[in-house]
Amino acid sequence: MSNRKINKVLLITPPAFTFKDMRDINPTPPLGLGYIASVLEKAGIEIKIFDSLIENLEREEKISEDIIRIGSSFEKIERAVREFAPGLVGVSNLFSRQAENARKVYEVIKKVNPNIIVVAGGAHPTVMPGEVMKDKNVDYVIIGEGEITFSDLIQYLENKKDINELDGIAFRKESSVKIIPKKKFIPNLDSIPFPARHLLHMEKYFGLQASHGARKSKRFSPIVTSRGCPIGCTFCTAHHVWGRAFRKRSPENVIKEMKEIKDQYGVEELLIEDDNLTLDVGRAEEIFDLMIKEKLDFKWDTPNGVAAFALTNELIKKMKDAGCYQLNIAVESGNQYVLKNVIKKPLDLEKIKLLVEFAKEIGLGVSIFLIIGMPGETIAEMWDSYRFAKDIGIYNPFVSVATPYPGSELYDLCVKKGYIPKDFPVDKMFIKSFSISTEDWRAGDVQRVFEEGYLYLQKYFYKKHPVLLSKKIIEKLSKDPIGFVKKSYMALKH
Repeated sequence: MSNRKINKVLLITPPAFTFKDMRDINPTPPLGLGYIASVLEKAGIEIKIFDSLIENLEREEKISEDIIRIGSSFEKIERAVREFAPGLVGVSNLFSRQAENARKVYEVIKKVNPNIIVVAGGAHPTVMPGEVMKDKNVDYVIIGEGEITFSDLIQYLENKKDINELDGIAFRKESSVKIIPKKKFIPNLDSIPFPARHLLHMEKYFGLQASHGARKSKRFSPIVTSRGCPIGCTFCTAHHVWGRAFRKRSPENVIKEMKEIKDQYGVEELLIEDDNLTLDVGRAEEIFDLMIKEKLDFKWDTPNGVAAFALTNELIKKMKDAGCYQLNIAVESGNQYVLKNVIKKPLDLEKIKLLVEFAKEIGLGVSIFLIIGMPGETIAEMWDSYRFAKDIGIYNPFVSVATPYPGSELYDLCVKKGYIPKDFPVDKMFIKSFSISTEDWRAGDVQRVFEEGYLYLQKYFYKKHPVLLSKKIIEKLSKDPIGFVKKSYMALKH
């Protein structure tokens, strides 16, 4: 396929599966595509970004009794491809759960024109490039961080590079698939142009009530100031995409982007999407100091959580002074043994208690992330997480169920030990799929802990707020008296 001039590139986010009664998909401007677009646009290529979610957010298609698909129809995606007539289309597939929707988009593209080059990227193709390349409609897979590889791929297609020079890519060679592993990550993140927000149709996202958390302001934007994580939690796959080394943008570069999105788009709120915003305390302080000095007046939160082991009271205070209204701490477990030996996260729970106490004292909203159902964790230790949340006064933590995503140490363990069914499809794995059963407990046991743990925390919340409890009882009794009594009994058991 070499020696082709690529003048136009279309980048697509597919529609998504979600729960009918509790949507877990809330769109944000896709910064990953925005970064790739900015690099390609700088090279003189005409770019269009089509986010199927924001284009038709209210459209629902029934898949099963519990699941719907939201976003643009595949017919609309087909029209978008036809009208733009690109030489190459990149399809973002961030989650294994959405792999089927990505496959349908690949098929649509080739239906429009078999000569269009289809490139798959994102976390799922990164950890399963060989599997994705089994699809005859996919020509290439970009593995991991994509800006440089995507640009190099186009140079290869235009006969300006040898494909073996590329880093992090899967392709077909004769009748077999060749995979060049990802080894090189961009050392200087300041060298990448800011995401092409002018191609992201920012106005369509403004005003959404929920977008990776609840919003305080209508005009918001995600921003990423660092990449890579050296920690190595057993359930995580992020290192496949961003690497183990912590790479960071300079504070000056970050502030420059903040000023740009404030001045050009009137953004009032930031979603700082880093995995490790506070890992380098000195750098984090510089960013917050500059935000205060420049009077940027953003509201902002940390929807991906922060590295708690690097947090100090002084840093938390500076975060609040710089506009942070919600601190989300990635605790993962309320049991110290599980943290150290099962999840492998270097975190002191006693320190967490003090940090949460201080954050509350200064009026900063605070919550924690927890994960239950890890192999090696007992039912009693799962309950320790709920008790820990209760003890520190957090009654609505973000609780996930351990999910063996391909590429994680957890996935390898579950396959080796037979903790997941051999035929369990990876695109059916999501944070409430209850897919793991071990010698110590079954998936249904974890589901009961998950459901009863929520009620347990609600009980203690309403103990502290009896007026709210009275209102809740009246509301629930009027709607479902028998169901309310049953759930109340389960909560009282603990």
